[in-house]
Amino acid sequence: ESYVGNVSLFSEMEEQLKQGENVILISNPQSEADPAVIALLLETTNPYISENIIYVAGDRVITDPLCKPFSMGRNLLWVYSKKHMNDVPELADMKRRANTRSLKEMALLL
Repeated sequence: ESYVGNVSLFSEMEEQLKQGENVILISNPQSEADPAVIALLLETTNPYISENIIYVAGDRVITDPLCKPFSMGRNLLWVYSKKHMNDVPELADMKRRANTRSLKEMALLL
């Protein structure tokens, strides 16, 4: 049976968010399904977080057909990895522009 530990911390975060404060959680996801799993685990105890959490993810979550279903319906800001920026030279400029848009959106959110 799955459960959320330290629920009081999430409740505290939820109150801070409702007051207009920023809360940033940093994690190292182990799979592309993690955002969906996190949202499902929090939807009962902390629905505000579950519905409003914004994930920053690599482009694979929107381009890989096996990963994409886990990202559907999630609030995502995605970035293209510097490591793979020039894998397809014709797409490099588009990737840089997309990264700039994501960074601007992050700045507005904070």
